[in-house]
Amino acid sequence: MNRISKYISLALLCTVPGLAAAADLNVRGKVVQQGPNTPIEGVLIFNAENDKLLGNTNAYGEYDITVDENATLLFAVLGCKDLEEPVSGRLQIDVALFPDAQSLREVVVTGKNQNKGLELPPADLILEGNEISLKTFAKIPHQLFSSSARMIIQPAIYNVTTRTVHYLKPVVFDGRRYDITQRRMLDWGEEKDPLNKFVHVKQSGSRTDDTIYIADRLHVENPKNDFLCVVMSSMENYNRIIYTDTTQIARGTKNPLRFLSYSLNGIVLTDENFIPKPEVQLRDASGEVKLVFNVGKSNLDMSLGNNAAEMEKMIGEFRTIQADPDMMLKSFTITGTASPEGSYETNRKLAEKRMASALERIMAAVPASMRRNAVIEHNASVASWSQVEELLRADGNNDDADAIKRIVSANKGSVDRQSYLIKKLSCYKLLTEKYLPRLRKVEYHIVSSRYRPLTAEEIATLYDSDYKNLSKYHFWKHYTETADTAAREGIMRRALEVHPDFITAASDLTASMIDGGRADESILRPYFADWSKLKKLPQEARHNLAVASMASNHFSYADSLLYEMPDRPEFHKAKIYCAALNGRYSSVLQEIAEESPFNEVLMLLALKDDQRALEKALKLGDSAEEEYVKAIAANRMANADISYGYLFVEAGTHLANAINKKPELIEIARVDGDICDLLDDNGNLPEDY
Repeated sequence: MNRISKYISLALLCTVPGLAAAADLNVRGKVVQQGPNTPIEGVLIFNAENDKLLGNTNAYGEYDITVDENATLLFAVLGCKDLEEPVSGRLQIDVALFPDAQSLREVVVTGKNQNKGLELPPADLILEGNEISLKTFAKIPHQLFSSSARMIIQPAIYNVTTRTVHYLKPVVFDGRRYDITQRRMLDWGEEKDPLNKFVHVKQSGSRTDDTIYIADRLHVENPKNDFLCVVMSSMENYNRIIYTDTTQIARGTKNPLRFLSYSLNGIVLTDENFIPKPEVQLRDASGEVKLVFNVGKSNLDMSLGNNAAEMEKMIGEFRTIQADPDMMLKSFTITGTASPEGSYETNRKLAEKRMASALERIMAAVPASMRRNAVIEHNASVASWSQVEELLRADGNNDDADAIKRIVSANKGSVDRQSYLIKKLSCYKLLTEKYLPRLRKVEYHIVSSRYRPLTAEEIATLYDSDYKNLSKYHFWKHYTETADTAAREGIMRRALEVHPDFITAASDLTASMIDGGRADESILRPYFADWSKLKKLPQEARHNLAVASMASNHFSYADSLLYEMPDRPEFHKAKIYCAALNGRYSSVLQEIAEESPFNEVLMLLALKDDQRALEKALKLGDSAEEEYVKAIAANRMANADISYGYLFVEAGTHLANAINKKPELIEIARVDGDICDLLDDNGNLPEDY
């Protein structure tokens, strides 16, 4: 048996005068857990030779005691194996304790006279959200207690899963004479006695038993862990500890809502205060106009080809630029071109005349204010015979094209010679009728700049080339128009990489992951670190973080987010289930019960309406979870009233059915305060089930 079951008492007892033995050395050290080397708080250190308590470790696993140089130290704490270590004159003793989960399961009452010892009935650990509550009492027989004694009762909740001990508020019960003596001590002051605020002084007669009530709560990070409750008690007089007990009063937590069935969706953020506003950028836009001319003519004939329509198109672009305050003319380029037949110099001059003629006519339609900041360029040129070759090849006339190519190649130094020889080709008539007219033209290229939002296509192109230069609006626009879930979430993650304060992307990413069954509260939680700004944050984000927190079993945190939110339809379901999971059963019983008969039974069990819960549970189906809940209801009734003792067998049968259908339920049964008493000492189903 672990020595802690015999010698453990409050760590604070070591501050009481008269408990420390005379010693020669001041020994210091640190106690850690073997393996992870994490410090262990609350390790009690005894003199192994006379069982005197010397001290305890602090929150950092450190201790400082006075002890005889030849003594042997005993280190003891719940959940670890005892360790003895000889002092041997050392001033520094660091030790590592081995975990021993079984030690708590074997705790027994060790008082000399159990009939006269502290009486502690079995208790329930009730889990609501992330809060474990303990409400019980301890009866102190008057035969055990005297007026010159102090009884210290220390409840503690042991997390079997993480092997950590959490001490609840102690109860200190002083006899009248002990209280008087304590307060008359030399240099005594309330601030020097850490137990003073927990003290109750016995007011009843010396032959009256006293009942001490114990009520406290503990916040736990993971309610799925395995917990048990022990009560450590110690009684002392002025000189020594005269009585110690450690008693386990509860195993597992009662939490029927662990099976509560619900489905919550994420909500895309719609608050206009947080959706990025469209951003405009100065973007270039260009247009082209092509005017054609008759052979040998420089005057613009508006009846020729599409000249009238092209001119109207160009004038329209100028009007648009002039009318839009967000647009400006950036550049205007005009190029006059002549076809290559005949003299090159004559053709060049003809191209210049065509350009000048057209430019004069166009510039008359462009206000001077528009031309002020624009770059106006002009250029006259003569088309080459190589361009004619290209036009022929485009139409599949390769033989004629080859003939022109041979002439051009052989006469590179003289365009006039090229024209003379090509004019003798049999295809020349075709050239003059079909191809040369295409080269007699004036081309205008207009470039304007305009402040406007980028299109979805432009944003997608920028995202693919360099996403780190995108704004919040561009990211938002891109992911809201992306249909594929994986791609959309990838865009959101990159948005948060570039803009860590982008709560809209964080909220929408959380919503997407909730809907995909991959809820992750870590995405949004940093935005809610400052609770003074809570009301200024978007409500959709609060809802999404709350739902993600519920999925992570952080029910209390979720409740703090949802509790004061408006009861709008999109938030309502999360609010009622969060209320239920945090212990406010009555206010939401009807709504949750209407969702399914199974949920109704769970809510009745949470409300401790066990009779109705059993009646309705027996009408459920035979799924693993439904059989398990039947076992809970039957076992509660059997434990509550001896007349229902026969239900123990039915409870065991239902539990066996549940575990046979879904073997992993045995792990829940082992930590379930409603069920674990149906299991054997090894946490398994008895064979007779």
